[in-house]
Amino acid sequence: MRKIKVGVVGLGYWGPNLIRNFYRHEGFEMVWGCDLLEKNLINIKKDYPFLKLTRNFQDLLSDKSLDLIAVATPPETHYNLGEKVLMSKKHLWIEKPFTTSLNLAKKLFLLAQKNHCYLHVDFPFIFYSPVQKIKELVEKKKIGTPYYYTSLRTNLGLIQKEIDVIWDLAPHDLSILLYLFPKLKPIKVYSAGSQHLKNYHKKQVANLVINFNNNFTAYIYLSWLSPIKMRLITLVGSKKMVLFDDIDPVEKIKVYDKELRVEKNKITPFNPIYRNGDITIPYIDNREEALYKQINFLFENLNRKIFKYYTGEIAINILDILGKIEYK
Repeated sequence: MRKIKVGVVGLGYWGPNLIRNFYRHEGFEMVWGCDLLEKNLINIKKDYPFLKLTRNFQDLLSDKSLDLIAVATPPETHYNLGEKVLMSKKHLWIEKPFTTSLNLAKKLFLLAQKNHCYLHVDFPFIFYSPVQKIKELVEKKKIGTPYYYTSLRTNLGLIQKEIDVIWDLAPHDLSILLYLFPKLKPIKVYSAGSQHLKNYHKKQVANLVINFNNNFTAYIYLSWLSPIKMRLITLVGSKKMVLFDDIDPVEKIKVYDKELRVEKNKITPFNPIYRNGDITIPYIDNREEALYKQINFLFENLNRKIFKYYTGEIAINILDILGKIEYK
C-alpha cells in the first residue's frame, strides 16, 4: 500500500511536532517542509535532512505526488492557505482556530466536500487519554446529571497577532465540551476581558461564560499573562465531580464521590444534604501522545470511501459559539 505523502507549512512552534508524528506513522511519508523564515528551515533540516525544504508555498501545491498539506501558520492565514490546498485537490490538515470567522470556515468546509478532499482540524484534547476517560465517565452516567464545567487555562504567551486570547485558547475547552456532550447547544455567550500590553489591542485576559441547553453552564478563564501554566478543569454532576489537572504528571484525573441536594420537610423547609464519599484516581494509559493518535485517526479517515468530517464539524460549531459572544 502506497504511503500518503505529506507536506507541512509553518515550521515555528507546532509544525515540527507535526513532522515528528507524521514521520513516525507508517502510513505517511514526510516530503515537504515550508516556512518563510530561513532559520526555521535550517533548524528542521538538522533533524530531518531528507526533507525537501522551501520558502515558496507554491512548491507544495505544484507537487502532484503530494497527497496532504498540514497548515500550522498564524490563524489569519488559514483561509487563504487552506483554500489553495483544497483547490489543488489535496487533503487539508489545519490548526485551530480553523479560520477567523464562521463564514470563511463554512466556505472551506464546503470546498473540501465539493473536491472530495478530507479536512481535519487539529483538536488534540479530544484525542487525549485523560479527556477520553472523562468521556467514558459521562457516557456511563457515573457523574449523573452534568451541572457545570469550569476551566483555568493560563500561561505566559504565546501571544497571537490578529486574534485575542479567547480565539486562541477557548477552542481547546470548547472542543472538549463538544466532545463530551455532542448535543450541547449554546443559548447565551458572555465575555469580560482586558488588554494590558502597549501597542497590542487584543484581549490578553478574559472570562468566558456559556449558557447551554439542559441548564448546563461553562465558566472558562483564559490568560496569556500568567506567571504559571495552568490547565485545570472541573466537571460537576449530580452524583460525582471530576477534577482534571493536566499539569500533574501522574494523577491527572480525580473523581470525587460527592453530592449536594436540598430536601424539603415539614420541620425544615430548607434542608441541604451533603454527602462525602471516596476520591478515586483512575488509571490513564497515556503512553501514546494525543497528536500521534490524531494522526492515526486521520489515516483511518483517508482510507474511507466516504469521509466523516468529524473535527471539521466540531470546528464549525466552535466558531458559531465564538461568534455569539456578547462582550461586557
